[in-house]
Amino acid sequence: MAPSPVSAPVAAERCRRAGFTLIESALATVIIATGVLSILAAQQAYHRKNDWAQRTATAVLLANELRELTLTLPLHDPISGAAHLGPETGESGIADYDDLDDFAGSVDAQGCGAGISFNPPINALRQTVANLVGWSQRITIDNVLDDNISSTFTQPLGSTHMWRVRVTVMYQSPQGAEPHVITDLVWVVTQP
Repeated sequence: MAPSPVSAPVAAERCRRAGFTLIESALATVIIATGVLSILAAQQAYHRKNDWAQRTATAVLLANELRELTLTLPLHDPISGAAHLGPETGESGIADYDDLDDFAGSVDAQGCGAGISFNPPINALRQTVANLVGWSQRITIDNVLDDNISSTFTQPLGSTHMWRVRVTVMYQSPQGAEPHVITDLVWVVTQP
């Protein structure tokens, strides 16, 4: 049977439509490129969140190191008692601190401690923590009122039965101009 004259143009039309047109190819490229860019954006967000999580975990670890260091110390020097606040004569550094009020730093006439900073940070064994460039710890001690321990209004050191200890951990990135607070750990200690 001979092909009909109508079926020949249909066969030719089928051969011409076998590939993609330029518009179809461009549209497929745009769709694929959008998908790839979305995956890259999601990966970038993952890296930012992972970096934040690592910094937060390191900061909490460093704050807890100071808490562990000070947790078993008496509030005042066993010899001089509460008569001298801050580091006693002869206590020149962290290795010599034997009571909690030593960590208040130098205490002024109004009874406010300056606090102490550790850069590089230290651990609970009073040793410098290696390989933590850009990290620092700051510990401050304030007296607070028994009925309002969260108040920003503080009493002269040694004047109340409650002490608020605050450890602030900061990080300064190599590109940063100044350190940023990553975490604050606060707890209350009562005098017997």
